[in-house]
Amino acid sequence: MRILAFLIVIISYVSTAYAQGLSETNKENIRFFIDCIKKQQKEKLADKVMYPFNRNYPLPPIRNKSEFIKRYHEVFDAAFTQMISKSNLSKDWATVGWRGIMFSNGELWLDYDGSLRAVNYSSKIEESKRQARIEEIRTTLHSSLKEFSQPILVFKTSKFLIRVDQMKDNTYRYASWTLPNKMSSKPDIIIPKGEFFSEGTASEPNYRFKNKEFTYECSFNTMVEALPSYFVRIFKEEKEISHQKASLLY
Repeated sequence: MRILAFLIVIISYVSTAYAQGLSETNKENIRFFIDCIKKQQKEKLADKVMYPFNRNYPLPPIRNKSEFIKRYHEVFDAAFTQMISKSNLSKDWATVGWRGIMFSNGELWLDYDGSLRAVNYSSKIEESKRQARIEEIRTTLHSSLKEFSQPILVFKTSKFLIRVDQMKDNTYRYASWTLPNKMSSKPDIIIPKGEFFSEGTASEPNYRFKNKEFTYECSFNTMVEALPSYFVRIFKEEKEISHQKASLLY
């Protein structure tokens, strides 16, 4: 994701309008990366990965070098390998401010030191495993929650377990349980028709749900050190009545 080491792993919000040219150091790092991909030097590349290396939720993250080598061909399949190998530095790569070096409109991101930060490309193998995992998760949920299009997140606060799913109509559904209840039990509250919105220069993702005079927000933060990485806020009308730090379970 999801991640949240670097949220761009899960979603890329960056427009090519913000892309900038490459320095000689950038080009050197990109050439090194491309060479590793061309020669399939998995061990060499594994030393340049920022771990945990998140994959498209609900696939588990790649946590270390040995896992990266084992799952290398799931991430870099033949099609993606060819795309990178034949890429043009001036046309396909660009720097995008603090976000790093972008390849192919956000399919892949490198840090400025050449480290691999994120891959948003999803191979057929990964997508097949992802769909199987989604169906596995579906069987563990309460009957009222089994219908959804895509799982989005599961937050855990000191008091609540919170689940957000995307529905077939592209709205979002909020469900929560009082701890220690599990997702197999009936939720304390279900709020349909939620919306996605992004905030700040980092385009942090947020999910908002309205239930009568109450508004619930599940938010991510990668920029403000004073704030937790994940948090849930509850508003009554426009007044904030609850602000809870959360952990991202998946």
